[in-house]
Amino acid sequence: MISVSTIKSYMFCPLKLYFQSNIDEDVEEDYFISKTLKDLRIDIQDILHKNLRHIKKGMDENEIEKRLSIGISNQVKTTFEIIEEINDKEDIDESNLKKDEEIEFIDEEKKEKENDSLKELKKELINEINLNIKILSLKVSQSMKVLDKDGGEIQNLFFPTSMYNYLIRDIGLDLIGVIDKIEVEKGNYFPISLKSSNPPINGVWDGDFMEAIANALLIEQEFNTYVTVAYIDYLKIADRRAVIIDTDARKSFFKVLTSVNKIVENGEIPTVKTGLKKCENCEYKELCDNS
Repeated sequence: MISVSTIKSYMFCPLKLYFQSNIDEDVEEDYFISKTLKDLRIDIQDILHKNLRHIKKGMDENEIEKRLSIGISNQVKTTFEIIEEINDKEDIDESNLKKDEEIEFIDEEKKEKENDSLKELKKELINEINLNIKILSLKVSQSMKVLDKDGGEIQNLFFPTSMYNYLIRDIGLDLIGVIDKIEVEKGNYFPISLKSSNPPINGVWDGDFMEAIANALLIEQEFNTYVTVAYIDYLKIADRRAVIIDTDARKSFFKVLTSVNKIVENGEIPTVKTGLKKCENCEYKELCDNS
């Protein structure tokens, strides 16, 4: 069964997918951190939703922002403490297997770099959260003035009924995926992908485009419905961008799915253009250069 994440790897580079599927038996991706931070973002949405119920229409924007922020700092702090604790445990387990002092010294340098990376990650996340809270505060303030209602009465404007981290398997499509968020409004289902990556100037990245179509198809099979639009939330700039699920989009997806199957199931080696900017940071660059 093909996963949606596999399709995203293909969209980044078909040859990368080939190495992952047919050569690399130990693909080292920081899955734990990625999943933990995604769960944190979902938890923050839940906190904001709950805090909004206590916002009153007489509050100014600064007070609204403060009330919305209650509990979020502690949630971020706890999450990063868990990440650091897991990393420390892994480092201890690795060091117990090594005796050479020089190797241990190199590990200390690696540890320092990891700590710096986590600090930078935390800083970026806090900036992202603060931006989203400021934008939400302005929207809530304006909505309460226009509608003459308290926050608890307008919360569905900002937090529609949703399902998070929803796993769907479709035997017919031979496809499996975990959808970050599914918003349900008046019987309509909207798949939402949450992205912490930098967005393109316009539209969405090709990989995000294919993910949106895959999610739409999975939802259609799971809930016996028809999806016409999906969304990508680029969290760094608090921007939601639409992906129209029309006939052309569906055709392009199935074309990609066929190519992915040839690589994963048949071991077919794809022909790709190398030496691109994205190749510089790819973990398979050396394999690519020598192939």
